[in-house]
Amino acid sequence: MADELPAELKDSIDTHYLEHSADLKELIHGWLYKIMDAAYKGISELPPEHRDPILMMMSKACSDQAKLVLGCEPGMEWEAYKKHMAELAPPFGPREITQIGDIVHWTYVPPKDDKGKPICQCPLIMFDMIEPRGEVCACSANSVASYIEEYTGREVETVETLGSPMVNGEEKCRFLVHLKPSPFTTPKHEM
Repeated sequence: MADELPAELKDSIDTHYLEHSADLKELIHGWLYKIMDAAYKGISELPPEHRDPILMMMSKACSDQAKLVLGCEPGMEWEAYKKHMAELAPPFGPREITQIGDIVHWTYVPPKDDKGKPICQCPLIMFDMIEPRGEVCACSANSVASYIEEYTGREVETVETLGSPMVNGEEKCRFLVHLKPSPFTTPKHEM
């Protein structure tokens, strides 16, 4: 089994564990699941000022890897990136990204399982490392912000999760991204 691993992982995993029986592998997977699920539950219960920086770090690590999986090249122009994401084949795409001024609307329709239930694309959920939970959508929102910042060259002010199968039962994962306005934007008018 060690020969099936990507080259960069071969030296990082003790092959001794990979040679064990299926029962032991299942036990180890359950062990890791319990650790990851407990960690995610604990993080979710932290006050926002402590929770959010941890989720941001996790999102950054996830989005960096996701860019590789999705075939996103560093330095892509924004229009090329949107076209690339729109042309991705399932399960990774397509993604619909539209921008009007400082607002970007991002939509993704996740694939469905045999029962018609949307399959979350978070690797922690896909590989049964944690129970599905709405907090994962905050990680996705942070990843969307990371992509948009990289490919537009603009800073993201906020990302709203408008809907997802886990948050409100929608079929689509939808995010509304607010880019930081230019320094020449007029303040909000008060009447």
